[in-house]
Amino acid sequence: MTADVAQQLWQARISATKLASNFAGSPATEAEGYAIQAAMIAASGLPLVGWKIGATVEALFAMLGVSQPFLGPLFERFTHDNGVELPVLPGTSIESEITVRLQSDLPCRAQPYGRAELEAAVAAIYPSFEIVGARFEGELAGAGFRVIADGGANIGTIVGPEIRDWSSYDLADHPVKLSINGEPVNTGSTAVLLWDHVFDALGWCLKQPALSPRGFRAGDLIMTGTCTGITPISPGDAVMADFGAMGQVRATFV
Repeated sequence: MTADVAQQLWQARISATKLASNFAGSPATEAEGYAIQAAMIAASGLPLVGWKIGATVEALFAMLGVSQPFLGPLFERFTHDNGVELPVLPGTSIESEITVRLQSDLPCRAQPYGRAELEAAVAAIYPSFEIVGARFEGELAGAGFRVIADGGANIGTIVGPEIRDWSSYDLADHPVKLSINGEPVNTGSTAVLLWDHVFDALGWCLKQPALSPRGFRAGDLIMTGTCTGITPISPGDAVMADFGAMGQVRATFV
């Protein structure tokens, strides 16, 4: 059943269709959700280019129906350059966040990583968008472990300008402003995230069974969580997130 559900979710992703809300084989536990996710990654036949972290604000736990943040895979096929124009399905939303790219491997291990070790492994950071939405009918609210099975609800990643020298930025509390069609819709900061610093998100990931035994690899992208909440988007929307001195990330949806 796990392999069948995984194949259905992957086919729904590449065909831009949706399964029933309570699709047969829906996971009843976090472990079952990750088992389906792992089978979906295998069914894709594609290499991973990284991971997203979802539910990185405690207020989202109850809304989504989870008890902690979760991981989802990123694929090159769904990773886009700044300014991209993309189709959008009903029920799709946008998140503004900082994405990290690694320059060296970070294996899973029993001993926690210190901040300096994590920082040394980072090649660059990027202002970015995550496009989110489910491959099943209904809202993400209350979807629980189905979101994990569904690859963390990642539809796509849009990567903004590369920043190799981040030393001048306060990654514990960096402000972000989100606008749609030129109108401000939300503001936020990296301070809303569960960890004290963006790079601490990497350490949290490496303690999760879903990353074992692969860990992180050089070149991986890691999306560290939304700073401006989950904002619905519609066809015709032009979306921009302003990260101040870090630059802007933009996308248009059709």
